[in-house]
Amino acid sequence: MEIWPNTLCLAALLVACGVAGELQHCVWSENPRNEKFILDESSWELTLEGEWMIGFCVPLIMACIKFERVWSKFAHEKQLEQSDMTVASMKLEYSETVIRRFSLHELPTILHVKNGVFRKLPTGQSIQELHELASFKWQEIDPMPFWQHPNGLLIRAHVRYIQAIDQVYRASWFNADYEHATWLVRIGLILIMGIILTIFCNIYNCLYDRPKPPKCGKKSKKQVEGHSVRKQKGSSSQKIALG
Repeated sequence: MEIWPNTLCLAALLVACGVAGELQHCVWSENPRNEKFILDESSWELTLEGEWMIGFCVPLIMACIKFERVWSKFAHEKQLEQSDMTVASMKLEYSETVIRRFSLHELPTILHVKNGVFRKLPTGQSIQELHELASFKWQEIDPMPFWQHPNGLLIRAHVRYIQAIDQVYRASWFNADYEHATWLVRIGLILIMGIILTIFCNIYNCLYDRPKPPKCGKKSKKQVEGHSVRKQKGSSSQKIALG
């Protein structure tokens, strides 16, 4: 009777291992040699050098499921070609900073990057379309504007803002919801901007609005000549009176 529970535990363990093995087999069947380079918020700066094609997708979306299969085959073929282009996928789970950094408005999305220049490509639905995009069609598309560049000043400031909200929200001393954390960061930014503006105004006043001392220096040439003429007239009138 004591062997029966142990037998059940062993059977459950074997079943679990079999299920896990099947799941692993399914994952590796789609990407058998792990050709895709997986990126996240901490490693995206690798794309600023060299040539990349990055796919953005979420497994829960039906359109992304089909795209992911095509994307994996495309990555495998590019690896067999020994191409200088790196095919990568970006992790989007619970990462609002990635969505803001790359200005993602729809999924799936493909970005082409070459030497730090980003282009948003149309989503290819077949391997042939992806090969055409990687070969020459990316040159027909204009680069992303500077205000959407992932490494631009505006995007970096926006990402810092989101990261600050996350840090406040996860802080041990903060016991409110995400909306209150957002307002707390906004109020802090307004106060900081007010302090900086006040400092600049004070510096400007000290440099350009200082009271100027009255001029008491040399008299002008016209004033000297007028004074001498009046003096000569006065002396001549005195001589006439004496005479």
